[in-house]
Amino acid sequence: MKNLVLIINEKNSYGRHLGATLLSVLKNSKEKWNIFIVYENLSEETKVKLNTIAKSYSSNMHYLEISKKDLDKFKVGVGTHLSSIVFARLFIPELLKNEEKAIYLDCDIVVLKPLEILYEMNLKDKSIGVVLDGKKDQKSSLQRLNLSLDRTYFNAGVMVMDLKRLRENGKFLKTIDYCLNPDRELQLNEQDALNIMFENDYMINDITWNYTHGNSEENSYEESEIGIVHFTGDMKPWDCRSYSPYKYLYWRYLNETPWKGFEEENKTLKNILKRELVKFKLKTRKIRYVLKGKR
Repeated sequence: MKNLVLIINEKNSYGRHLGATLLSVLKNSKEKWNIFIVYENLSEETKVKLNTIAKSYSSNMHYLEISKKDLDKFKVGVGTHLSSIVFARLFIPELLKNEEKAIYLDCDIVVLKPLEILYEMNLKDKSIGVVLDGKKDQKSSLQRLNLSLDRTYFNAGVMVMDLKRLRENGKFLKTIDYCLNPDRELQLNEQDALNIMFENDYMINDITWNYTHGNSEENSYEESEIGIVHFTGDMKPWDCRSYSPYKYLYWRYLNETPWKGFEEENKTLKNILKRELVKFKLKTRKIRYVLKGKR
């Protein structure tokens, strides 16, 4: 069976968001999965609901607790919506010490194609397989980290991991050390550190396997072409203010889980009007971007 890893600190209702991600994986997969939930805190009620989803697709659940003490050592980037649980992904090779390969996914994701397609992609002797951020976001991150613009910058929310290789080269352990003693500010936490530590040691996958807001602004794909939609940024699809054209996918899967029946957060007439105005501005900006590219 193939291995899937998700991490969670159950606050801000992330239990149900993880549930929507998990269901989207299993419903679109043709195979059974070993699912590892790495958590700082997770209620028994949520475990029962997640187990119900996994059992429906004959997949196995494993729960791996990571201590608050381990996570509290890390400094979270200033001005982000993130918490210290994001650093838990750096412990995955050691937590899954008997496994040779895994896919890691963030919990603000919906999977639209069989995830085993991505799992089976050839890493070509690289430690991880990832998808690059959009060109604009890459340039911004490289400049912020004072790195050469000849480099590329990837999003760490979807990673295919060669766990055996990572244990042998110790690069995740070295990344942990770097996060604890950085030589520059890591606004995007372990993602920044991974990009610094893994230069030239990652396989670049097609952007349709981590279709972020930045990538969607710069490219146009039909839903049938997309493998993974990733709701990056602080405005998530469960919030009324989210202007993502794919937010309905989150609700589609959530309403097939034991958490069905929830409504959008922060739903007011003022927020609805703001959202529609932003959507209009983004649409016209994308049209200008496409037209500029055709010149």
